[in-house]
Amino acid sequence: MTALFRRVVSITVAPKTEGAGGALATIESSMGFDLSNIDAVFRVKKSLKPEPNTCELKLFNLAQETRRILQAPKKLVLRLEAGYPDALAQIFLGEVRSAHSHREGPDIITECSCGDSEKELAGARVNLSIGPKVPAHVAMMAIVRELGVGEGNAAVMASKLAAKGVAFYGKGIALYGNAARRMTDFCNSADLEWSVNDGVLQILDRGKALEDKAVLLSPSTGLIGAPTIDHKGIATVTALIQPDLRPGRKIALESAELNGGFRIQDCEYSGDTRGQEWYVKMSCKAY
Repeated sequence: MTALFRRVVSITVAPKTEGAGGALATIESSMGFDLSNIDAVFRVKKSLKPEPNTCELKLFNLAQETRRILQAPKKLVLRLEAGYPDALAQIFLGEVRSAHSHREGPDIITECSCGDSEKELAGARVNLSIGPKVPAHVAMMAIVRELGVGEGNAAVMASKLAAKGVAFYGKGIALYGNAARRMTDFCNSADLEWSVNDGVLQILDRGKALEDKAVLLSPSTGLIGAPTIDHKGIATVTALIQPDLRPGRKIALESAELNGGFRIQDCEYSGDTRGQEWYVKMSCKAY
């Protein structure tokens, strides 16, 4: 656990690029400006549900010009990375909803509220005619292209559907309205789950985890306190922030109270560069 001692936070802000996966494209194509050398308090909520992830951020004693840029009424993308010198990971990427500053004692605190692909998911519309017996994977990709986010692992899941040779719209169908709702309808029919994480689509077989190797969590690898499990089989687990702890990942839990393999359902990351808080609280279910 010695590798989890020295905390590092990196924050990048840049004007948003328009088009599908705009937040992701912005960070990949522009350095923006770096706010990594300031104190920060953050709370990030992410889940496997088809609804936007969120980030609430407090930044201390920014330069006046930096505060002006953040508070200006224009589209900005914010990336938050947290971890340790040899294990830094992106825990949020999204658009700045709002920002305002106030003085608290000797400090000027700028509070930023951010959402992951909120405008894309709320505004993306679909108007498609799916012909008779069109394969499920073709129908799914047609909806995916209208969501306005990065396609993520959609092609991989489409290949799995293609191998099954199924078609859900035997007589054909007209799909119209909010693209996110139509994606949810499709996934319900296909026994899939979908979510958007950091501007990128993630699709899973219902109840299944990502295929990556399970993250070992024990008192010697960052597990904090005693995990608990409720009557519905949902385990609550707290650990030090680590790069691979995110919704959809598998964890191998080893503790005096609870052991076994679990899928992370949702995460809440909380950190304070001036305090002790540097945790991720997870809701998990056995897989």
